[in-house]
Amino acid sequence: MTDLPLPLLASLLFALIGPIALIPLFATLAGAMSPAEQRRVALRAFLMALVTFAIAIFAGASMLAKAGTSAASLMMAAGLILCLTAIRALFSAGSGGAAGPSPAPGSGIALALTPIAIPGIVTPVGVAVIVIFVSYFPSLTDRLAILAVVLAILLADLLAMLFAARLMRAIGPAPLIVLGAVFGVLQAAMGIEMIVSGLGRSGLFG
Repeated sequence: MTDLPLPLLASLLFALIGPIALIPLFATLAGAMSPAEQRRVALRAFLMALVTFAIAIFAGASMLAKAGTSAASLMMAAGLILCLTAIRALFSAGSGGAAGPSPAPGSGIALALTPIAIPGIVTPVGVAVIVIFVSYFPSLTDRLAILAVVLAILLADLLAMLFAARLMRAIGPAPLIVLGAVFGVLQAAMGIEMIVSGLGRSGLFG
């Protein structure tokens, strides 16, 4: 049996659901709130994301298995999603856009759910990658290991949200844009690898 490739999973998920894109998003949306309100929003977003990913880990793959999807097709689909998401992010980086209005007082719960938790942290491609890994490694031990990786990245996200305003003041957006581009290229390359692996497993080429 193939061992669960935790380093590959961690690098993929860090690029997809990690703090690089979350820092400017949180600083923009919650920057006008008090520190206490920011902490509440960050904690709620963290918990909502954790629950959503736990559902994907323990229920999503089982639903796909009942649908009769093959592992090869799932791998190719995830690879295609990775590539398209990376290409869109790379070409839209730096295009800018007007910042939205500051959230109204008392909107912390709604703000934590969307757009911070979903889709800020819980991205569709992140869920897709997790479901693919669970489909290949469905044992309870492997699922718990995948959940542990997700939890570690979500804790990094939580810390990033708590210090987002300070980080943006200290370093500005430029380093985050560069890091985002690097991880975007890495994500596209990993997506191509998944498509090639899926084609090899499909038996279409002998």
